[in-house]
Amino acid sequence: IGTSLLTGCDPRQMMYFLQPFSPTIPAPGPSLKGKKVVVLTHATAGTQAEFPGIDRDLARQFVNNLKKVKKITLVEPEKVATWLDGHPQWTDPSDAARDFEADVVIFLEIEEFQTRAPGDLNVLQGTGKIHIQAFELKYPTNSKGKEITDQPKESVQIYDDYQETTFPIRGPIPMDSGVGQAAFKNRLLQVVASECSWHFVEHAQEDMVQDVRFNQR
Repeated sequence: IGTSLLTGCDPRQMMYFLQPFSPTIPAPGPSLKGKKVVVLTHATAGTQAEFPGIDRDLARQFVNNLKKVKKITLVEPEKVATWLDGHPQWTDPSDAARDFEADVVIFLEIEEFQTRAPGDLNVLQGTGKIHIQAFELKYPTNSKGKEITDQPKESVQIYDDYQETTFPIRGPIPMDSGVGQAAFKNRLLQVVASECSWHFVEHAQEDMVQDVRFNQR
């Protein structure tokens, strides 16, 4: 039964034909249009140990999703990875924005990323919890609200929220369904990255229908 549910028609296509004119859902976060943006990611020690490179994998997929924003300039994740290697003790995300001469830095902190429910080794059930923060570098203003451009830009927090993800929403997948753990982890990461990007990118209602098809091997 598990395998049959994971193959066949993409339910998102069915949703599209049922609701071809469904409105898009606006992003709750600040507009990034016309901005240069750098994305930083960090995972807890336990998560990083279990899923090596999970922070940089999330950064790549998240940045790719942000490319849907018109007139946005994104710092390539590879350049950010090099910056991180050179600044292992960084604590202020705005430092990256200054070094890359970016307007906005988005910081994704992976607080939870699991492919199995604790204590249950017989099913795959993905969860993720990401702390999403955004900071913008702005010139200070005078009493009349006019920018003081001869002074250094200051870091201002413009967004602070959490994204909690469950995959699949309909329930866990039995381990004997034929879905490999690596394939499941990659799909979970895609869902987490997409849902995080929706904080800054509008999306269609049908995008919320999770794709649970896997390449069976």
